[in-house]
Amino acid sequence: MTAPEREQAGPGPGPRMPLPRSGVRGWLTMGIYQPLFALAFLLYSPVALWRLMFAPKGQRVSMRERMGRVGRRRDTSRPLVWIHGVSVGEVKAASNFVAELRRRRPDVDIVISTTTANGRLVAQQEYPDLQVITYPLDLAYFPARALARLRPCCVLLMELEIWPNFLQAARKQDVPVAVINGRISERTFRGYRMARGLLPQLDLISRYCVQDLAYQRRLLDLGVDLDRIHVTGNMKYDSVVMGQFDHAAQALRPWLCPAGERVLVAGSTHDDEEAALLAALERVALCATESVRVVLVPRHPERAPAVCEQVRERGLRPVCWSEAGVALAPLLEGDVVVVDTIGQLQRFYAACDVAFVGGSLIPHGGQNMLEPAAQGRAVIFGPHTDNFRRDVELLLTADAVVQVSGRDELAEQLAQLLGDPARCAAYGERARRVIEENQGATARTLELVHDLIGTGAGGAPGCAPH
Repeated sequence: MTAPEREQAGPGPGPRMPLPRSGVRGWLTMGIYQPLFALAFLLYSPVALWRLMFAPKGQRVSMRERMGRVGRRRDTSRPLVWIHGVSVGEVKAASNFVAELRRRRPDVDIVISTTTANGRLVAQQEYPDLQVITYPLDLAYFPARALARLRPCCVLLMELEIWPNFLQAARKQDVPVAVINGRISERTFRGYRMARGLLPQLDLISRYCVQDLAYQRRLLDLGVDLDRIHVTGNMKYDSVVMGQFDHAAQALRPWLCPAGERVLVAGSTHDDEEAALLAALERVALCATESVRVVLVPRHPERAPAVCEQVRERGLRPVCWSEAGVALAPLLEGDVVVVDTIGQLQRFYAACDVAFVGGSLIPHGGQNMLEPAAQGRAVIFGPHTDNFRRDVELLLTADAVVQVSGRDELAEQLAQLLGDPARCAAYGERARRVIEENQGATARTLELVHDLIGTGAGGAPGCAPH
């Protein structure tokens, strides 16, 4: 967060405010929302049932927990904080916050919830000694049941995950809810503005800790009081891992490039992006003096078979990480590694020369470009980066990354990066510097929510009796 943003971030939280009430607008909203959500759930239920029955075991969503039947909390003598992140990105962004909270407050229990199956897998890897649950469906009494079983002192929502029924249930049980690392995309903002008169759920959130002034202005436009919005910066800069994967990179490099190949890792790719990259690299190969080892890491590992088929169509041999990762059997020239398991991306980023960040060649909004930047690697991505607008602005201003306008420019820029190690190193060094200069949001956020957590059970400050 820049100095001007810190000046406008506002004072500390002060005394804990009473929980807001929803009023007439709340009843009107819920009267419209509940039937619509129930209808949507009924229409979606065949898809949910199919996924429950046929998804790989590690990727199944617990329907019991979706109905609020989470593990009941037995020991209520300690405060409990419920932290929710929708998917992989939010779960990883919360890691430093969770670590610092545990360091400062060893007397506090923590529950992590996610919505997606992949998010849950990553959460279990990131927090193996914490309770990890699936966020309840925002239907009927499911949220109220989960809250009653966990009995948290507060709920902290990563970024901006608003579900009216959950917020109403939290209010009725006197559980304060705060948004941390808050952001509201332009698309979401436009939708909320259209329904501004029916947004009492925004009033049910006690405190908003947002990433920058732009998000603060959007919440103000939606009618949120200024004294409930605080600009704290982006916690992702504190959570990205810098240097931790150097050892893994040293083990991977000899396997990936036994003949001195340059290594390109395409991370979090979406449908059609792998084909675009392989086509671009065919053009690069026509003028390159060195071979390039390609590693494809699809955002959704279940797409790996389709990605392997695309590789074969190019006349290349795909090598799945789940099969090769144990023995590290020698790779042949031209082999393309396809990573088909969760939790491997950062170690491959650490082992690469150039990292392409997916979700950016298609209108998806981009994926997290801070992870490869934190490893000191040259980072390249496409034009669609709305989900990471502020990160892209900072990195481009510092000339720390390469953004291409589309597929036609991709081959040209890849050729320049892969052929110039010194240029890659310079990009990586500038990127690491940007991350270091923007750290500190975690400490600011903890200061703003500490009064919601309290010091003990049974009515201690910030820990409402249940």
